[in-house]
This record gives sequence, C-alpha cells and structure tokens, in this order.
Amino acid sequence: MRKINKKLIMGVCICIILIPSITSEWFGEMAVKHEAIELKFRGIFILLIYYLLHGTFIGKPVGHGLLEIFDSLRDLILMNPPLDDHLINHIIEYFITVLEPLYVMAILITGIYLMFLSGSPKGRRKAKLLFPKLIASMVIVSLTFPILQLISNVSYELSKDILDKSPVGIGRIFLDTINDLVRIFTASTLTTFEGGHLFLLFIFFMIIGIFSVLTLRYLLLLIFTLIFPIGIFLYTFNITRDIGRFIVEQTILWTFLQVIIALLIVTANMGITILGFSGDLRTIIGISTFLMVIISPIMLITMVRRFLP
Repeated sequence: MRKINKKLIMGVCICIILIPSITSEWFGEMAVKHEAIELKFRGIFILLIYYLLHGTFIGKPVGHGLLEIFDSLRDLILMNPPLDDHLINHIIEYFITVLEPLYVMAILITGIYLMFLSGSPKGRRKAKLLFPKLIASMVIVSLTFPILQLISNVSYELSKDILDKSPVGIGRIFLDTINDLVRIFTASTLTTFEGGHLFLLFIFFMIIGIFSVLTLRYLLLLIFTLIFPIGIFLYTFNITRDIGRFIVEQTILWTFLQVIIALLIVTANMGITILGFSGDLRTIIGISTFLMVIISPIMLITMVRRFLP
C-alpha cells in the first residue's frame, strides 16, 4: 500500500512538473497560430483599403478607387453657381420684383418726410443722406445679375490662370501625400493594428475634408448669391446695415475663396516639383496643404471681414 502511495505521489509530482512545460508549449503554439491568423487578417485589411482607395486588388485594376475623385478636383475648384440656370434666375428675379415696390415706398416716405414732416435739422439731414442711398441701392439691385456675373467671372479667371501655372496635375500633391501616408499605414498596420487605424482615419479625414470644403463653398455661395439683392437693400438702412453688410461680404468672400484654394495648391505643386522637395519634406508639405485648404474658409472669414464701409 505504501509503495502504491509512493508511486502515486511520484506520478503526481511528475505531472505537476510536466504540466507547465506542456501547457506553455501548447499556449506557445496557440499564440503563434493566433499571430499568424492576425497577420493574415491585417494583410486582407490592407488589401481592402488599397482596393477602396485605388480600385486595384493585388495590383490588378478591378474598379474605380476613391482617389479617382481627385481627377475632378480642378473642375470642383472652378465651379460657381450658374447664374443662367432657370431656377436660380427665377429666384433672384423674384426677390428683385419684391424689393422694387419697397424701394418706391421708401423713396416716397423719405420725400414726404423732407417736404412736410421734417421738424428738426438733424432729422432733415438724415433724410437727405438716405435719399441718394436709396436711389443708388435701387440701381445696384436692378444690376444684380451683371454685378454677380462680373464677380464670378473675375474670380473664375483668376483661379483658372493660377491653376494653369501648375507644373503638374492639380491633384498631384494630394495623391503623392496620400500614397506616402498609405505606405506608413501599411507598415503601422503590420506592426500594430491600432497605429494603422490612426493613419487610416487621418487619410480619410483629409480626403473628406478637402471635398467637404469645396462642396460647402458651392452651397453657401449659392445661398448668398440668391439673397444678394436682399443684402443690398438691407445695407441701405442704418438699422439693418450689419445684416446687409454680412450678406454682401459673404457673397464676395465665398466667391473668391476658390482663388485662395488654387493659390495654395499651385504653390505646393511648384515647391515640390521645381524646388525638388522629396521624402518626408514632401509629405509634410502635402499634409500642410491639405490642412490649409480645409481651414481656408475660417482663415479668410476671420482675417477679412467688415471690409465694406
């Protein structure tokens, strides 16, 4: 019985000694398998991102990639609301039609006040100053279409002239930068999945950001273009001058924002192409250009405001 107990105890001791070795080997094999599976998953994830961005899968074109949108970047920069569009034309004409009787009424009231109701020199002086403003404002409103077309044409031609001076394609700076970031994303993803996610989010932030700015510019410019006659009317009177000034200034600023964007992009393209910037410096310039374009509306509106008297 004692021999059996000794053997049993010895067997238990041997098992206790061997268990860590066996389990560590098993867990080691599982860890290796898990790492291999995770590495394959990361590789598939990288291939999917390449497909999404470039429209290629394992080097073969299989569709349209997200980066193809940069082929239309020039057209998006130069895009302005078409003043000859029937709906836009109709809405602006409607506002002008509504404002015409208001001008006539304001001129009549001012004239009656000057002739019959003005009791104080101060009130009479204000009425005399308002009268020519009303006439000038009414003329400007009647010339809404030529004025808006002139502003749009000047901005368009300036932007087009700047873009034509680019030594390479307009979207080249952005495509090169994104490709550099994709390479960093690939290396980061193979090393640590979380690091790859950060670079991926940054890539999509820049792509979405630049086209969101161009879309926002077009939509806001369309709105301010439609209410431009109302802005001129409100700018005539002291009590509503701030609102009118805001509408007119925003119309001008959002129109000429395309010139600023064109200048930023072409300057970056020239710096990289003519001065021969490459490597990390090229990537830094590209990222800076992305960010400058994205924040350009805030910069312009903050730095250039209340420029009208």
